[in-house]
Amino acid sequence: MKKLVEIQKHNRITLYYAVMTLLLLLLFSWFIITIPVQRVSSYLSEQLIIIGKLVVLLIGNALIIVWQFIRWRQEKSLVHLIREMRKIASENSDRLIDWQAPYAPKTQALIDVSNKIAKNTRKIREEERESERSKDEMITNISHDLRTPLTAIIGYLGLVEMNGQSLSEHDRSKYIHTAYDKSNQMKVLVEDLFEFSKTQAHNATLNLTMLSLGDLFAQLLASYAIEAQEHKIQMMQLTNPDLIILEADSDKLARVFINLITNAFKYGSGATFIKLTAQVKDSMVEIKVINDGLRIPKEALTDIFDRFYRVESSRNSQTGGTGLGLAIVKGIINQHGGSVSATSDDQLTVFKILMPLKQKV
Repeated sequence: MKKLVEIQKHNRITLYYAVMTLLLLLLFSWFIITIPVQRVSSYLSEQLIIIGKLVVLLIGNALIIVWQFIRWRQEKSLVHLIREMRKIASENSDRLIDWQAPYAPKTQALIDVSNKIAKNTRKIREEERESERSKDEMITNISHDLRTPLTAIIGYLGLVEMNGQSLSEHDRSKYIHTAYDKSNQMKVLVEDLFEFSKTQAHNATLNLTMLSLGDLFAQLLASYAIEAQEHKIQMMQLTNPDLIILEADSDKLARVFINLITNAFKYGSGATFIKLTAQVKDSMVEIKVINDGLRIPKEALTDIFDRFYRVESSRNSQTGGTGLGLAIVKGIINQHGGSVSATSDDQLTVFKILMPLKQKV
């Protein structure tokens, strides 16, 4: 910084010198022009040479002035930038430098880089704040979802414990059965939390194998045959081509489809069919889980893959759910280098998965 100030001082001295020289040249030129015509005619050749030299000096000094002015503006902009960056560093802030550096393209490039760093820093900080907020929300949701069945379990078992002798066999059986159901709810929540945490781990590994999507679909549909019959829902599958070989973690991928099919049974009220389709597109495969049940509200489509998010109409005791099913789906598909999205209207609700046929090493 001190050296830069010294350079600025030197440039100012040079600039002042050039300006003074130009003024003297202009004064001398004016003096030459005002000489009487008779004297000019007697000394014509000498004066022409002098005037030519003066013109050259005049142009040279003008160029020096312009050059020094530009240098002065550049150095001034650089000093201003250094001061701003020192201030930003001392404040540990991510604010932008909101001024331009005319005649100083290199300084302007530094300003642009500094602003880009500030924007990236601001984005990282916002993501960190959002992550912290999300973690706090997750802990709150976990606490609530665990406390509700746990309170019921303690309550019903407490009734059995305190009133064991006076309870009828019917009431005893009812209380124990309710406590058992609530225990299973807690078990599902804990299992979903464990699975979700595995999808979020940076060092999570996939047990990759080559599998046939058509065979996987057939196994899944067979496992849901009884439930589909009870709900009067037709289960279908379609692959194009018939044989699609996919490299993936078969257990995790099966979990994806189980979650999506279960989701369709729980929340696709009024559905008459659930259809699994797969189509090869270049090096990718597009997989869809389709049902014609109750539509998902438009405003919920962008949030349904967030952890613990539930569509408001699904928050009831009959559907239950941990709110982690679709978050697990998203996590597993992301692990496989794919993406998942959803669309829904009055006719169809479609969950679309796009993932590579072969995993990158």
